[in-house]
Amino acid sequence: MATGVSVKRILLPVDGSPSSEKAADYAVHIAKVENAELIIIHAVEDIKTGGAIDLQQRYGNVSLVEAFANTRRDNALKYIAPLEEAAKKQGVKVKSEILIEPGESEVESVTKYAERNNADLIVIGTRGMSKFERLLVGSVSTGVVNYAPCPVLVVR
Repeated sequence: MATGVSVKRILLPVDGSPSSEKAADYAVHIAKVENAELIIIHAVEDIKTGGAIDLQQRYGNVSLVEAFANTRRDNALKYIAPLEEAAKKQGVKVKSEILIEPGESEVESVTKYAERNNADLIVIGTRGMSKFERLLVGSVSTGVVNYAPCPVLVVR
């Protein structure tokens, strides 16, 4: 059997959950073994229409909307930074990005980013939802598995 598998760019979407931290362990290990670049991303879901922040945006209170976006960005950086440092300590080439794509779901942001950046593998954690919860509300990891342009490793 001839192998044409090449993993040079690994995408790691994180959300601060314990399962995304566990996924980071797997992603760092694979990146180290494959000498691949690791890209840690956090997709910030767009502001829901009709919410308090959306109403402020509609009526011109841009400073409140910007403060809300900055807070979300800062919170994401708090859990991305230690993951990035851990990867660097293992000798892995790593970078991180926070995705804020107006009008896109987290799934769309992750899968489009993977396509635009030629990801060879996505390593993503589940959020620990039960099967019943996934049926009701769906799951980012399930959506990524269904729509990703490359293989996906889901870590529990």
